[in-house]
Amino acid sequence: MEHFRPVRGLGLAASVLVGLVALGNIAEAAVGWFTYSTVVDYRAGTAPRADLRAVDVANVLIDGPQTMLALVALVVFAMWLYNARINAERLTYAAEHQHTRVWVWLGWLAPVVNLWFPKQIVDDIWRASDPQQQGVPLQQRVQSRTTTRWWTAYVLMWLFDLAYLQFFENGQLTTESFQIAAILSTFCALAGILAAVLAVQVVHRISEFQATPLSPLRTDQLPG
Repeated sequence: MEHFRPVRGLGLAASVLVGLVALGNIAEAAVGWFTYSTVVDYRAGTAPRADLRAVDVANVLIDGPQTMLALVALVVFAMWLYNARINAERLTYAAEHQHTRVWVWLGWLAPVVNLWFPKQIVDDIWRASDPQQQGVPLQQRVQSRTTTRWWTAYVLMWLFDLAYLQFFENGQLTTESFQIAAILSTFCALAGILAAVLAVQVVHRISEFQATPLSPLRTDQLPG
């Protein structure tokens, strides 16, 4: 009988990285408000030009590392998810899952479907791994509210971040535009904190489920 792949180590790494991304979102919001207040003071004649250079430095120090950190967190989370999916297929038939394994990776990148494919994949892994729902066809098992809350917070974070980026791409450099940008980055940070907390819960629960001794499907049970 094939053993389950270990997921706790990757799960812990993914949880730490997700938490760091949330902290990075908070730092971005803080820099947004620092930028706004500095612009207000400069245009009022109470701040020197050197403060504007400090704003530029702060944005460079935060934006680049935060982008790289988010990419690393996504890769590690997807690695954990892929291993958890393989384990889930040893508890249920692969055909019962809504998407094939390749979508564990592509689901985050493909336009449009990245709004719901990852959540469906996580839902299937959770339900397949839940020891309380063994013996029930996968798509008839109860979905977790935790995954729904996590995905809702994640999508909100993504939408606020997208709005923030689009806002600056329009070239608006008024004082009000900096204020709106700071507000959007704050909403993004708040949604990111909630998404991070719930993501850690999802990782922990699925990892715990798969650490519980269960009976994998035997090859002679596979449909002919």
